Amino acid sequence: MRAIVFFVTLLCACSGYDDLALLEVDTIEPSEIEPGATLRIHGRGFPLGRAPDIVLRGSVYRPGMPASTVDARLVGDVQSESLIEIPIGEEFISALGGRATVDGELRVGFRAADNRRDVFSAQRVRVDFLPDTSAQLRADSVREEPTEPVGAQSFGLELSREELGTVGVRVVAVDPDGFAAIQDLKPEDTLIGLDGMSLYSWRDFVPDPSRSESIVLVARDGLRGVHALRWPHEATERAVDPIALGLFVLLGLLLGWVSPAALCLRARPSKVSLSAWLTRSSLVLIFAALLLCVSALQWTTMWILGLGTFAALFTLAARHRAGALSFAFAVVATLTVMLLARTASIAAIVAAQSPPVLRWYLFQSPASFFAFGAYLYALQTVSSRNSVTSSLYSAAAAVLGAALFLGGWPLADSVAGIAAVVGKAAVILFAAQVFDMSQKAAVACAGLGLGLALAGHLVDLGALFPQWSALAVGCVCAVAVRALVPPLRRESAPAMA
Repeated sequence: MRAIVFFVTLLCACSGYDDLALLEVDTIEPSEIEPGATLRIHGRGFPLGRAPDIVLRGSVYRPGMPASTVDARLVGDVQSESLIEIPIGEEFISALGGRATVDGELRVGFRAADNRRDVFSAQRVRVDFLPDTSAQLRADSVREEPTEPVGAQSFGLELSREELGTVGVRVVAVDPDGFAAIQDLKPEDTLIGLDGMSLYSWRDFVPDPSRSESIVLVARDGLRGVHALRWPHEATERAVDPIALGLFVLLGLLLGWVSPAALCLRARPSKVSLSAWLTRSSLVLIFAALLLCVSALQWTTMWILGLGTFAALFTLAARHRAGALSFAFAVVATLTVMLLARTASIAAIVAAQSPPVLRWYLFQSPASFFAFGAYLYALQTVSSRNSVTSSLYSAAAAVLGAALFLGGWPLADSVAGIAAVVGKAAVILFAAQVFDMSQKAAVACAGLGLGLALAGHLVDLGALFPQWSALAVGCVCAVAVRALVPPLRRESAPAMA
């Protein structure tokens, strides 16, 4: 009797056994698909003899078309416990619009043994769907002369007609008067992406007409990583009235001369030893080189982690809460810029600030303008000390601040880029030395900046403050003049609310 009970219990347990417990998707390849090719899913735990439920979801990027979404079911066969093959036909690629880049998620699911639920595994995927190359070449041969895409012409580029079948389009020539020349693009540079889409051919370089600006990804021999360049569409650029611009600059000069910011100027800069300045200069040079040469450090999150570490070291060494306070204000200011740029990529943040100076986040938006004040306070609280930990934190914060607020350095070469970062970081360090902002004023700046950045997701701040950049330039110039001329500084620190 006991044996019967044991076998019945064992049978019940086995009936609920999940034969898909080990289902997992590892890799999906290839990343480029033409009609008739096969998309292969590698993983483990695929049950033989069962039909997989495969769903592709994500964003679709096409040349000259607004981004859209895809939610399609694909038909595939389980070849083994570790391989599923999906034939891709011309009909599916045509449904995507022909040439398309899909960035999203591929989900593979199976019906469980109990027939009551589905078990699935998902993996991020980025696949470029390409039209039939031979058909495209035949179509081009019928034409007398392939015409340059409108996008390349308006950007001031001539692109190579080579069809290599790999990501990347070579730049043949650059119009010296075009926008590409302003962005410091050169012949032999390689364009690898536009508005989220990979570039395989000169035909792909057509911007999304629904966007006010595009992001072009550029690679260059001798430079590590990929660089993002901002390309404002000429048709959507706001017209600038030079008279109104000049009037707002004059108004900014007046406001800057009598503003509370001018009252924050020190009568005497804080006493930082020469050895501390030399240490910080060396560290700024090192951090600038790391920013431009190490791709993993081109994310604000990595710099926030680094600043947090340096702030903790400073707090432990100095036994003072200034490190934690400074780090908190730096994080809020960084978050404000990230909200405005809608990215955590430093390369994209820098690209959004070029080429004109008015595009710098210091001038571009009232949100980032106030955030810069909070960032200066963050530097001010730590940089006035002579310790090594203070120099570490100050140098790293100055380099990050140069990228966040004074970005847009040239892409010419690594030396020019490093020099631009070092120079702007030095300006931020000097500004932190001559300003003496109170904590309450810094809290107000941080709150205003973050609040306006959040509001920018609901309303267009550029439409609300159409001449803000000119006003900010005038204000900063007036404060800078008072900072550079010691007799114009105040003699004692006022109590600011």
